[in-house]
Amino acid sequence: MAQVLVCGAINWDTTCFVSHLPAPGEEVTCSSVSEVSGGTGANAAVAAARLLGPGRVSLLAALGQDSITQRQLDLLRAEGVSSDAVVRLKGQSSGHAYILVDSAGQNTIASNLGANAVLDVRHASHARLSSLLEDCRCVVLTDPPLAVAAAVVEAASARRISILWDPGVLVSHGWDVLASLAAHADSLVLNEAEAEQLYGTSAPSEIAKRLSPAATPAHLVLKQGGRGSVLLETRSGTTLHIPSLPLARLGLEVVSAVGCGDVFLGAYAAYLALGSERRHALLMASAAGGLNATRLETRGGPDRTSLEDTVHRAASLGFTLPHAEVSDG
Repeated sequence: MAQVLVCGAINWDTTCFVSHLPAPGEEVTCSSVSEVSGGTGANAAVAAARLLGPGRVSLLAALGQDSITQRQLDLLRAEGVSSDAVVRLKGQSSGHAYILVDSAGQNTIASNLGANAVLDVRHASHARLSSLLEDCRCVVLTDPPLAVAAAVVEAASARRISILWDPGVLVSHGWDVLASLAAHADSLVLNEAEAEQLYGTSAPSEIAKRLSPAATPAHLVLKQGGRGSVLLETRSGTTLHIPSLPLARLGLEVVSAVGCGDVFLGAYAAYLALGSERRHALLMASAAGGLNATRLETRGGPDRTSLEDTVHRAASLGFTLPHAEVSDG
């Protein structure tokens, strides 16, 4: 049975590579276009499966009934992700993301949610969740509808299963709406733009001052792109910077940031499921996300052997965990 359950979006990604991201009203031309499977939930599931092996990761998600449905399912199965809980909704189109990537690897994304937005609690029934969580060690939530997220959180919490929540576009609902669910998450994972929306700042020191141990998850992970990430431990008041993989010193080059956060999340979950200490799991996640940035494909996460070999080489370049700092806030 699966050790990791992921619940979130599955999309078809159309990615256009451009010299620069357009300003409002500006038209740019594409040097190339790629069509690949994506979606935050599916991407994280594939990243975790590459590290854990076939049959260790399940995905709870929704597809429509259209020309890409079967291809999406086949791709998941080829990666070793169980798709038994991926529902196919009649009369719905599958999710589709439209992505622009500039020459520096930065991106902007517009998503047609399609079936993703219609996933509901009927598809996350008590019986289904009981089966999915039977041997589960870690639940990953990305951006399912809030009612579905609540059902998964309730079921996982009752079993004392670790919950990682990267809410993505759901931060638009605001902290008052997300707070009750976030309090049950073991880790809330945000990028800097999302932190700004929820806390009014992306500065770790300022966020730390605004966290209430009684009303926030035990851990807040702030993704900082090429600068690594920051772990805020809300109950101890400690802050730890997780370095980014030194790609240039390893002879590697950034080509696209698309999907890096999803790979980070999947790797974080995988190493927690393997029994790693949280800080080590985040270091491995940082390395996995960094390696994804060196590949054009959205799902460019490494397998376990190549990831651990890279981390071993990078350790001699200073890619290690620093000491934590205690907040005086």
